[in-house]
Amino acid sequence: MNSHVPVNAENLAAGYNGKEIVSSVTCSFAKGTFIGIIGPNGSGKTTLLRAISRVIPSSGILELDGRPVSGYTPAELGVALGFVPQDEDRPFAYTVMQVVLMSRYARVSRFASLSPNDYARCYRALDRTGITHLKDRSIRALSGGEWQRVLIARALAQDTPVILLDEPTSHLDLAHQVGILTLVRDLARSGRTVVGVFHDLNLALQYCDRLLMIQGGHIVADGAPGDVLTPENVREVYGAEVVTTSHPATGRTILVPLDTRNNGDGSLEKQKVLVISGGGSGGDLLRVLCHNGYAVSAGILATTDSDYAVVKALEIPCIPVLPFSQIPAHALEKLKRLVVQADRIVLSVHPVGAGNYPVLEILQSMEPGRLVIHLPDGREFSSYDFTRGKAAAAYAALCTAGASCTGTCDGILVILEGNIGNPPRSSGNTP
Repeated sequence: MNSHVPVNAENLAAGYNGKEIVSSVTCSFAKGTFIGIIGPNGSGKTTLLRAISRVIPSSGILELDGRPVSGYTPAELGVALGFVPQDEDRPFAYTVMQVVLMSRYARVSRFASLSPNDYARCYRALDRTGITHLKDRSIRALSGGEWQRVLIARALAQDTPVILLDEPTSHLDLAHQVGILTLVRDLARSGRTVVGVFHDLNLALQYCDRLLMIQGGHIVADGAPGDVLTPENVREVYGAEVVTTSHPATGRTILVPLDTRNNGDGSLEKQKVLVISGGGSGGDLLRVLCHNGYAVSAGILATTDSDYAVVKALEIPCIPVLPFSQIPAHALEKLKRLVVQADRIVLSVHPVGAGNYPVLEILQSMEPGRLVIHLPDGREFSSYDFTRGKAAAAYAALCTAGASCTGTCDGILVILEGNIGNPPRSSGNTP
């Protein structure tokens, strides 16, 4: 038994009407931490939170600050733990202020009145949740988002060391989501233990210190947000395909869902397509080919190239090299092997100087019928040439030798499908 852990659960099980929803759950929540509970619909997130709050009965070990929850009186529990439900019935026409004041009665004796300090804490909670102007309004006249902020204000005024929130932003607009979650995160940083259920995975990633992923009533992942919400875990638990990137302001992980509805019908095996690009010329093309289900690989890319960021996000294999340097011999040898292994090679025309000119030499030695050149409409090979005409001549020679050439991503799809008269699924570009 650890008296320094605000919440501790071991082999916890709970459910409804004799049906077990969560089982064998073991976890503990430390002081000063904002923990998010995530998982698909019906996985047991809310059930776990309700069991911890003693809203529903449970079996196993459940302790608050080293003491069994079952031993707490209602008043003691009201001082130790605050709970914000997804929603709550509004059978009576209480005012907002009356509802928030109710949070303080656990701290006074049965027939005592609330003190000026109690009122001050409630006004402070109204102010922090942005609803002071609603204090005299009937709760029956509130919108869903306003009512949700009242429930959060009530928990703040309760002033407990542990706060449990069940989808605290589900009815809030973007501005209020940010405001409430920033407030809750600040509460955790001030020493509270905050546990929240999240459906919005990106909000959980941005605000939580730790995530518990639940599937089928069991914890399947527990750790730092970026370590829990990996593409592999999301695929396994949610059945969704995502890629990860970093938030430009915070550096935290962001999930970007992929539309997999058009990834082929499985009626024929997709071609292995090697994309050779650079200078940001291949980003859209790489995305389109992946969307259409091709087995895509990429050629040599500098690690500072935006095309490199795309292949990393889409988990496309490539040959990374240092920027602003001569391409090393081992990278060129690996490219030669990829050229041999690919069914088709798509060359997205990009700036060529002395450092990367050897790539064009490799392409000149291959069978031109496997090569498709993407030259954006309205551009000339010469505009990409930084070798005094040598690269432009090489580009033109590849076309003359028999390589296909097109100016759009849809045009490339048409060529790859070998279906010139019937364009494939639209990628948003005009062939």
